[in-house]
Amino acid sequence: MQRMIRICVIGLLATMWFGTGSAQNLDESLFVTGFVSQGYLNTSENNYLVPRSVNGTAEFTEAAITLVAQPQDKLRVGIQLLARNFGDTGNGFVSVDWAYGDYRWRDWLGVRLGKVKMPFGFYNEARDVDMLRTSIFLPQSIYNETMRDFMLAYEGVGAYGNYDLGGLGEGDYHVFGGTLNVPDPTRGFWRDVYNTEGELLEDEVGQFVSDIVGDPATATFNQNTDQVVSFPWIYGGAVNWYTPLEGLRLGASGLQGRFNFQGRMHYNVLVERPTEATPEYIPFTLMVDETTNINHIAVFGAEFLRDRWSLASEYYHEDIGDGAAHGWYVQGGWQASDRWAVGAYYSELQSDDGGAMELGLPDYYEWQKDLTLSLRIDLTDHWLFKVEHHFIDGVIAGARRSLDEEISNPLQQHWGMFTAKTTFHF
Repeated sequence: MQRMIRICVIGLLATMWFGTGSAQNLDESLFVTGFVSQGYLNTSENNYLVPRSVNGTAEFTEAAITLVAQPQDKLRVGIQLLARNFGDTGNGFVSVDWAYGDYRWRDWLGVRLGKVKMPFGFYNEARDVDMLRTSIFLPQSIYNETMRDFMLAYEGVGAYGNYDLGGLGEGDYHVFGGTLNVPDPTRGFWRDVYNTEGELLEDEVGQFVSDIVGDPATATFNQNTDQVVSFPWIYGGAVNWYTPLEGLRLGASGLQGRFNFQGRMHYNVLVERPTEATPEYIPFTLMVDETTNINHIAVFGAEFLRDRWSLASEYYHEDIGDGAAHGWYVQGGWQASDRWAVGAYYSELQSDDGGAMELGLPDYYEWQKDLTLSLRIDLTDHWLFKVEHHFIDGVIAGARRSLDEEISNPLQQHWGMFTAKTTFHF
């Protein structure tokens, strides 16, 4: 926490120096904003989102500084620096969350390049802005928090614009191409994915060693090392239609691409030699260089905003490699006054390939259903506080252990999560 405080202070001092020095050079066109937040998670029965949530954890700290300058009427540049501690992800290190140059030639055509926020669903581009929503977490069926670090922004070039449809309302679009950056594949989402894959290859590794030595062999996955996850290319886009019915927006977004995993999978192999009384243990390392196609990830949604009420729903479908899944949610909110608001959503995520049951896991490993209730209180114009509770059925997105442990001692089907968060913003 002390390191996080030092980072925040250094960032603020740098911002003040940059703002007072350079804003004048840019005709005072520099805009500076930021936030500092602290959260708390406590889950019953199952760890979720962060490794130690079942006992309660305050490993949920974020701080960011955003600078946007407009040196010319049609040109903007911006950057956000983020320090984050979310379980074992981030650990307070400062990273470039996004950084871009934006040239808007006409209303219907602008170009952005750099590390640009990715249009994915209605809310991915604003997922870090606590003051724009009531809930602490967006519906996890679409906005998976463990994927935030590489799904927030693409690195490449994009084109965007707005257009007038006359009596049919207005529309906007954003298309892009480039790559995604994975800051640390040894933690969080990618660690869990490839630890699971390492376990699934145990039988093949055991058979391979058995064929070589000529005796029965059993392999047990140990660990991954030297992991590198890269996206050689992705492309995608989003369109929104602001209909003639006031407050109603319809949208669609999607992407395609490819990602590559390189690393070493380490196994302990037990060889049973008939001529030896004691089994022999052999270390075995499997070199992996695997490329997987993202056939498509697509989101379709509708949002209705009127006075102090909001209602939104989105549908999600993914087809990645040999697996597929779909999800959806519906959420509503009421801004009861200028100082407090309430909200709720129901969200579902469902596997389409039955992979968990094929491994001998319970059927509820194929889904996750989440009913969430949220309360937001704006204590001042720059300080807010939120609490919410999740009632959850299923564990498709739950924290994973070894496959043997999952089979012998499965996660609980019905469980819950309590979260609280406070944010200062300026």
